[in-house]
Amino acid sequence: MKLYDKLIGQIENLLPENGKRFSYSEPTLKIKKDNSILLLKETAYELGGSQKPCVSTVAVSDSIKFDNCTYLYGKDIPEIRSDCCFGKIVFLEIKDIGEEQSAFDKIKELERLKYSFCPEEFMTRASAFNMREQIRVSKKAVKNGVTFSDYGSSLIKAYLEFPVVKSVQIIFITDFDRFNELGMICDKVRQTTDALNHILDNVLLDCNTCNLKSICDEVEGMKELHMKNAAKKQ
Repeated sequence: MKLYDKLIGQIENLLPENGKRFSYSEPTLKIKKDNSILLLKETAYELGGSQKPCVSTVAVSDSIKFDNCTYLYGKDIPEIRSDCCFGKIVFLEIKDIGEEQSAFDKIKELERLKYSFCPEEFMTRASAFNMREQIRVSKKAVKNGVTFSDYGSSLIKAYLEFPVVKSVQIIFITDFDRFNELGMICDKVRQTTDALNHILDNVLLDCNTCNLKSICDEVEGMKELHMKNAAKKQ
């Protein structure tokens, strides 16, 4: 599964060099079964709130090894004073699954973790349609000094519990002046997953009539995968 490798590289190249790197540590955050409900009076601020730029994506690879670390670009949770821009990028090294349908199913399963990962004192509002993932942070979390390192380690542990995941990299962004470019790359990640789904569901070989032609032309291996899958169904 190398369909996302080029996009992973583009995201890494876009980010500045002044990011902070936090090694994985045994998580201390309490993880709940359900999403917290934080009222405004209990909320210190919202990451991605007040219509600030906000983007979230998950990209996988079976050929790139990640370092199980959390990276932060911008202020940390205790330093933020009001709603700010927010980016949450997850890179996952997965096992070579082989069968494309199984790979697609695993990708969607990994993407859905953002709806079930519920750390206490945080309230997540995620949308699959516009790639936004806004997170309300409680006053208590700020007072207790919870950091993105804490959050990231808990998230890394949650992903590593999936048997298919071999390594993880988490990126948080709270101050960045190139969100439009980042958003366009993340949208291509989404389009790549959509194109993979389209290929698995259809045997249409007339690429000129397909609305996903542009992404197939750009993503290495996508056309070959389409032809291979179509040949199986004929």
